[in-house]
Amino acid sequence: MESPSEVKILFWLGTSVMLLLTFGLLSLVMFYQKQFLKSKQLESERLLKAILDSEKKERQRIAQDLHDGVQSDLRAISNYFLLLSRKIKEEQLQSLLKDTRNALEDTIESTRFISYKLMPPLIEIRGFVMAVQDYFERLSKSSNKKFSLQDNVKEIVVSDSVGYELFRIVQEFTSNMLKYGSIQECKLFFYEINNRICLELVDDGVPFDFMSSYKTSFGSGLQNIQSRLKSIHATLEQRKVVTGNHFVIYLPKEL
Repeated sequence: MESPSEVKILFWLGTSVMLLLTFGLLSLVMFYQKQFLKSKQLESERLLKAILDSEKKERQRIAQDLHDGVQSDLRAISNYFLLLSRKIKEEQLQSLLKDTRNALEDTIESTRFISYKLMPPLIEIRGFVMAVQDYFERLSKSSNKKFSLQDNVKEIVVSDSVGYELFRIVQEFTSNMLKYGSIQECKLFFYEINNRICLELVDDGVPFDFMSSYKTSFGSGLQNIQSRLKSIHATLEQRKVVTGNHFVIYLPKEL
């Protein structure tokens, strides 16, 4: 017959083994759960990248079609009207042909700007900073608002893929400013600090809470901003200001 001390030892030994088995089982479950979540996150990131890549290719195709097809056809029609105006002497018809040709020129310019917004060529040729600078110059001219780029470090370089996503984010923000913000001026600051690349957008328009609007919005604009930020591992911070809005995007330098 076993002594009480032996029973006690066996009891604690059994309890310890059960605790170890339980702990081991919980650790195994947590490990597989973590791996499952990591797998789902990677799958989500791959899906997001595939969607954004597909959108980029479609934008390139449409922009190319507009440039090579529609713009060329409109330019040819405009030239036909020019030839007709040289042969027709009647003043009334001359005026009509001139007005028609002017309308065509406006359409060509609008088509060119749409093509540019779909796929700005400067991103791959001269980089993000020059592409934004050119975009702001065009936007200032077409909207009669003041858009300016204050780049403090000229040597900052981001890859074409990251530059493209940043450009689209800037586009979404500026579109919202013009559509809903009633802005007069927008400034963009692009610089490097603490081994991170920072992009700041400051406007004097109607204040709005980005995260609250994002959660309740049914539009694609704010959703696109968040998706693109996620795709380049960037974070967005909205700073409190007295008037207007102030957004800061932080981007890891190694990208």
